[in-house]
Amino acid sequence: MQQDEAPDRETTRVDALLSLIGGLHGAPFTSAEPAALARLRLGKDDLAARLDPAAPAPGWWAADTGGLDIAGADLSEADLEETDLSGANLRKATLKGALGRSARFDGANLEEADLSGADLSGARFGRIAAGQASFCDAMLEDADFGGATMRFAKLNRALLDGARFVEADLWGADVSGADADYTVFRGARLDEANFSDVNLTHADFEGASLKKTRFVGSRLRGANLSGAKLDGADLSEADLADTTLVRLDLSTCRLRHARFAGAWLEGTRFRVEQLGGAVGEEIAGEYEAAQASYLALERNLKSIGSHDGASWAYKRQRRMGRRHAGSQAREAWEGRDGRGLLRFGYRWLADRFVEWLCDYGESLSRIARAFAIAIGLFAAGYWLTGGLLLEGPEHRPTYNVIDLVSYSALNMLTANPPEIGLKPMGRVTNLLVGIEGALGIVLLGLFGFVLGNRLRR
Repeated sequence: MQQDEAPDRETTRVDALLSLIGGLHGAPFTSAEPAALARLRLGKDDLAARLDPAAPAPGWWAADTGGLDIAGADLSEADLEETDLSGANLRKATLKGALGRSARFDGANLEEADLSGADLSGARFGRIAAGQASFCDAMLEDADFGGATMRFAKLNRALLDGARFVEADLWGADVSGADADYTVFRGARLDEANFSDVNLTHADFEGASLKKTRFVGSRLRGANLSGAKLDGADLSEADLADTTLVRLDLSTCRLRHARFAGAWLEGTRFRVEQLGGAVGEEIAGEYEAAQASYLALERNLKSIGSHDGASWAYKRQRRMGRRHAGSQAREAWEGRDGRGLLRFGYRWLADRFVEWLCDYGESLSRIARAFAIAIGLFAAGYWLTGGLLLEGPEHRPTYNVIDLVSYSALNMLTANPPEIGLKPMGRVTNLLVGIEGALGIVLLGLFGFVLGNRLRR
């Protein structure tokens, strides 16, 4: 008996509700009781079964959507949990703060409706029309918006974790400040939408249209952007760490201070100038992460044949390693860690010297500068020791600048001591001659190595 009574009670509730709505003659419906619609089957299939083909359509029937007509209704704070409103006409309706967990709105008209602050977790919104609708601050976890048309909808600060927008149309929608972990936007149209400052960790944008979409400051860690169209998108200061960015064209995007540590970049087209001079990790002082970011950029720039860009990324990567060693040395100093200070201090000093000497193997001019400085310093050393003697009857030390510089230059650039009428005498002078010769061999070898790399490019 009790099992038979439950459907009867629901039927009675539905009859009473339809009678009430039909008697309003088009006036907006207002739910007097918050639970008046809870768990009712008011979907288009259930209501269509009540229609008499021979009679005029009742006042509660929306012919355009094929469901319940409650356009402009005030359902604020209403209990719609598990309610079926598929096909309903809810245009300009107010559902602020409503409880609609697992409710069904498939095919409904929600144009300009206000659902701000509503709890709609697990609700179904497949193929809805919701242009300019407001979902601000709404809870939409695991909700399904597959095929929905939601142009210029407002989803600011909404909770969208696990929601699905497969092939939905959100052109110009405002999703700023939302939380959208693991949200699926596959094949969706998101052109000119605003996703600024959104948590999109592990979001799926495969095949989506993201033309002129704003992702300023958004967290896209682990997101999938394979096959996405990003023409003119703004990714300034976005966190793209561990993100899939394979074979994308980012040449028209804004990438100023974006983060790329651990990103999968391969065949992705962009220019170094788009980065604004540095990646986001460097700006934030996260030098170890910045090093990984520049490494990802270097590999990608090589894959697209941008050797100058790859050289720039490589040098920035090495510089981040030096700065990271410097920060670790400071921490060791503050922590009175002598061993750590020695290790990290040496690493910083060695990297700084290599940068000065040859810009990490990328600058011929810096090696030439090192040659010039070394020649001058050794010439000064010969002048101080007075150990270069003129050959012949005079046999006296020379202090002529041309003689000293000529001997120093030839000694550095040739394998054997030069024979230009000067002879080194004394232990100190001979030691200087030997050191300079060895240094010259090292610098010449380094110069040839860098030159070879440049010529191969």
